[in-house]
Amino acid sequence: MGRRSLAEELYEEAEDGEEKKGRWIIVYDFEVKPNPRFWTNLHRLSAYSPGSRLLQHSVYLTDSERVARATVMLARHYEASVEVFKGEFVDPSAGS
Repeated sequence: MGRRSLAEELYEEAEDGEEKKGRWIIVYDFEVKPNPRFWTNLHRLSAYSPGSRLLQHSVYLTDSERVARATVMLARHYEASVEVFKGEFVDPSAGS
């Protein structure tokens, strides 16, 4: 059996019972250029929740609370400052 990726280990560690429904926005900042393995592992986490994606290089969006928790652990592992927000999509073109 091969070695597991950091993303897989963090995803398993992030399991915490029932997930809350919602949309999670993770904002992170690195003092220096992040290790390329950060991006590789972030891409691997995206595979666990279709639709999870980068909005910008420092903003990640997912509908999975578990992927959000794993993303926070991943960013902190690579020494980023991290903030997490739970939000709701609002279509401004829909009017009021």
